[in-house]
Amino acid sequence: MIAYLRGRVLDRTDGSVVLDVGGVGYDVWCDRQTLLAVAEAGSECALHVRTVVREDAITLYGFADAVTRDVFDMLTGVAGVGPKMASGVLGGLPLPEFVEAVRAKNVKKLTTISGVGRKTAERLVLELGEKFMALPVEAPAAPAGVPAGLVDDVRSALANLGFGPRDVEAAVRGLKPGASAMDLEGLLRP
Repeated sequence: MIAYLRGRVLDRTDGSVVLDVGGVGYDVWCDRQTLLAVAEAGSECALHVRTVVREDAITLYGFADAVTRDVFDMLTGVAGVGPKMASGVLGGLPLPEFVEAVRAKNVKKLTTISGVGRKTAERLVLELGEKFMALPVEAPAAPAGVPAGLVDDVRSALANLGFGPRDVEAAVRGLKPGASAMDLEGLLRP
């Protein structure tokens, strides 16, 4: 099984990356959060990989770090969640935000992820809640003087607009004390 790849990015598409590793091009499917962290074509890239073997295909799923790969494995262990859906779930929210939503049993937040309905969200909370308590993922902190709900809204909006985890966290750190939900539109403008 292939567990890790490091090489030069040949191509980046909407759902995958082609990595040149020693003259062999590996097509690696990536969730949206991972794709945002992958460098442009021609740059070096390293991905933690999960190899999924099916009767008709061998598919590689890539992740920016081993913890995200472990969460993918946990997700695929949930009834009704296959590799494609697990990848979509991971791409729907930054990892710390997703883990915190499961830990807090926040079904409403989980249903904001494309493809996750109420029943699936409840199943994720039920089956992963205890497992996620042991994950080495810190809950995202709100800046002093800024309501946590506003921080969640900003994170979600920026992630849905295609911003990477680093950019989202930089924007959150830039929130000013006293900011309110009324200021959300202004906060999202450059």
